[in-house]
Amino acid sequence: MGGKTKQFPSDEAIKKAKQTGMAKYLRKNKTRVQKTTLDKIFAWSAQAVQPDPLYPLLTKQWKQLNEIRELLNEQISQIEQETAHFLVKTPYILLLSVTGINVVSAGEYAGEAGPIEHYATAIAINGRAGLYPARYQSDEIDRSGSVAKNCNRRLRSACILVAKNLIKCHPYYRGLAALWKSKDICTLDRQCRMANRANRMVFQIVSGRQVWRGKHVDRECLLKKLWKFYIEHGTPLDQTVADMNEALKWLPKSVYSEEAKPFAKLANKKRRGAVSIGDLLIPLLVRLGVRQASKVESNSSEA
Repeated sequence: MGGKTKQFPSDEAIKKAKQTGMAKYLRKNKTRVQKTTLDKIFAWSAQAVQPDPLYPLLTKQWKQLNEIRELLNEQISQIEQETAHFLVKTPYILLLSVTGINVVSAGEYAGEAGPIEHYATAIAINGRAGLYPARYQSDEIDRSGSVAKNCNRRLRSACILVAKNLIKCHPYYRGLAALWKSKDICTLDRQCRMANRANRMVFQIVSGRQVWRGKHVDRECLLKKLWKFYIEHGTPLDQTVADMNEALKWLPKSVYSEEAKPFAKLANKKRRGAVSIGDLLIPLLVRLGVRQASKVESNSSEA
């Protein structure tokens, strides 16, 4: 129930409101909850022990901390939406076709790496990020140590973030990391090796203006991934569709039909309000070459 607990901070408040009062408050705040959950909460309030004597002070403190948490979450969500708005204007948006790379990690990588035209090869990215072992030479001594210290640390952090996401979510890279782990390769070394490989993949995708083409792992629908991100962050629908049209400019035409499939059904769904999802998606579907676009358009005009 998250922040909704501020309305019922004690067992007395819960007993006074009962299940009907809690359900009414949650419905008003558009929060779904099962009746059995409310029954459990009310049953707990009936047998709850007496609160601590400092209860009023502690309640005031956790409410203030919760307000800070909500404010920070709101700021983070706003920054992530601004990042997405910046990302769709760059070819780095194509990285969303890779399983495990999301809007935040792709946006951070794009911001730190800059225009891909500034790099001759992926090795140049690795060199700037310092993703190679430091070397110490003195007389007859010649040994390699930890990763290089002279580097762009913010770019290295963005590369490591992408590597961690791939290890966690991408089947191929997760298996590769497991193989390295079985050979007793330390965590930092695994992440640096993965970042090196990831940079080669990133360079091919971004500089070649193409989507993921790895073997045995299906690529993800870029526009659908972006759509879900905006829905989860509560972005206005018109801004969402505008950014999706910006992202479409970077997609190769060979993938238009695959990208259109998830949205063909959405075009028939109506949004509560003056504007429908179908009306806003029609121009995008037409650009994607969906044959049913004209049929959808005629249906929406008749309605």
